Amino acid sequence: MKRLGFWVVAISMLLAGCGFQMRGEWQLPAVMQNTVISGGNQVLYTHLQREFRAASAELSRPQGDVSGAHIIIQLNQMDKRVLSVDSRGKVIEYEIYYDLHFKLLDGTGNQIVPPQKINLTRDYPFVATDVLGASQEEVLLRNDMYRDMARQVMRRIQSQTQ
Repeated sequence: MKRLGFWVVAISMLLAGCGFQMRGEWQLPAVMQNTVISGGNQVLYTHLQREFRAASAELSRPQGDVSGAHIIIQLNQMDKRVLSVDSRGKVIEYEIYYDLHFKLLDGTGNQIVPPQKINLTRDYPFVATDVLGASQEEVLLRNDMYRDMARQVMRRIQSQTQ
């Protein structure tokens, strides 16, 4: 039993020493407690809003003058392309890609986070005999990519503001 305790303590110290941290709440600066977002689509906005609420902050669309922090989505593009074909030229695999460019300004227009570019890709097999299943898989992958993109944005903001 003493050996188990020793190993638990040793592994804990090693993990703490390397900078590992469990994913917890986001730590946002005070200026971002009421943030507005311009650009993007409703799905991304919904996922980002969920992440902001987890950080005890509010995210909204601008209504009039922006007095607090302002996320400006400069590019928000998701599409798919053929990844591979078989010997007959039939598609057997697609790739979904998602490009997002954003920056974060404070209430006076100064950059808090300089322009950032985030790219995500996912691929999935396409079986011509199961078109319905492939389209459902694509919908699930797209939704997963929106959630991942919202988390990537939060990581970028947190790393640039600490």
